[in-house]
Amino acid sequence: MKISAKTLLTVLLMLSMVFIIFSCKNLANSNEDNPTSDNSVSVDGNSNDGTTNVENPTETEIPFPYDPIDLGGATFKILTGQQWASDNLNIEDYDIEEMNGEVLNDAIYKRNLIIKEMFNLKFETVHANDQIGSFISKSIQSGIDEYDAVAPLLNNAESFAENGYAVNIYQTKLSIDAPWWDQNILKSTSIGGAAYYIAGDIFIKHYDGLALLMFNKKMLADLGLDSPYGYVENNEWTMDKFNEMVKGVYLDLDNNGKRNRYDRYGFATQVDYLISFVNGSGQLFMDKDKNDLPVFVGYNEKMSNILDKMLMHYASDDTYCIHRDASKEGGWNAGNIPQTWVFPEGRALFYWGLPRYINLYLRDMEDDFGILPIPKWDSSQDRYYSTVNGWNSYTFMLPRTVSDIEKNSVVLDAMAYYGRQLIKPAYYDICLQRKYTRDEESGAMLDIIFSSAHYEPAGAGVFIDALCNAIQTNKINIASIYEKNSGKIDTAIQQIIDEYKANS
Repeated sequence: MKISAKTLLTVLLMLSMVFIIFSCKNLANSNEDNPTSDNSVSVDGNSNDGTTNVENPTETEIPFPYDPIDLGGATFKILTGQQWASDNLNIEDYDIEEMNGEVLNDAIYKRNLIIKEMFNLKFETVHANDQIGSFISKSIQSGIDEYDAVAPLLNNAESFAENGYAVNIYQTKLSIDAPWWDQNILKSTSIGGAAYYIAGDIFIKHYDGLALLMFNKKMLADLGLDSPYGYVENNEWTMDKFNEMVKGVYLDLDNNGKRNRYDRYGFATQVDYLISFVNGSGQLFMDKDKNDLPVFVGYNEKMSNILDKMLMHYASDDTYCIHRDASKEGGWNAGNIPQTWVFPEGRALFYWGLPRYINLYLRDMEDDFGILPIPKWDSSQDRYYSTVNGWNSYTFMLPRTVSDIEKNSVVLDAMAYYGRQLIKPAYYDICLQRKYTRDEESGAMLDIIFSSAHYEPAGAGVFIDALCNAIQTNKINIASIYEKNSGKIDTAIQQIIDEYKANS
């Protein structure tokens, strides 16, 4: 029997009753339970004694704060882009027309149906692909209210904000203190009290770009190692512990006397991991002064010590980095996807990646694997940091040309509110499902990772790029790198400040 959209909507609304009641199994203690807490400082997934709390707190029931608005069947048009056309890094949420039995597809469909009926609107997505910059620039210059919202990649959102394309989030009706929005992004990326893009449970693409680690459970057992889940629970998951577990795992499986993709490794990664391991150790590249203006903080003794410890595993035979090593074996040529090498093939103990890699590259992995947060520097560190990868995570903006900011704000707020009820649980289901089993233990790890998002503000790009280039040579002279780039860093930061002031 085919169920009508109206009947389905009635059932969904009866179930939800406009209250968020979603609470993931083994939800780690995080400040999502307290929407007024300072995510950028205290989100850690830990209890007061520094150990991970895996109890089951119930999220405070929060009613949706606004009444529905009848938009008379209007089209709500969303502009979005895509960086790599062959890599599934796009947004198709608002193109879904029916349920198909796939848990995530059906959750998105149900959320969309609620919003369509709640506001009497239709969705339209404009897929600008890698031309999104041109699309939004032309729209802003024309002054026409063409798009109701824009969903760019994080890296694009930064440049769009600097160019003055968007409305200040603090001047909208978005419930920015509510748990369906990630307050971390506002606290990290605002400048002088202005923030122009936001992220949260409005779509899974917010979570897709969060850095994490995965580990091969079979290899862990074969090597006689203790489960890292225990180290997280006991607040012992640190850089030293990671290095200890990775050390000595390398094995020349094909007996050719050369390191290659067919050997066994302790760690398989890509050079992007440098940023997340630095942040994971509690070291930032950029911070804020008392006036909410960005300052560079990436050159100090702790940074040097972190990089030295990273080189302990990176420069050893135990690490296979696709940017350093895969290029010698064809890299991305001829349709190769090096992210599918080594770990997905069962030959690495640990794997650096992003949540979207699970469905993209690990769907058919034979061995069971677990999920972990990026390790802390030491047990005295008060929180975990999960760096958001700018090329793999999306945001939302309200374009400056929007004529009714309040209306569009309320619609986006509802999209995120019901996304938290319907889409986020489905996303957990995707992340925890393995080929033959389901890894419930990773649920608590995802709670930690998702609640500890860190957005590295723009300004230190040239310094970060220099570090990433240097580590691929297995050595880093941080003093020399800073000396060569300090002037460029200062110039970049001042330019960003000037642009934000001009747009205010």
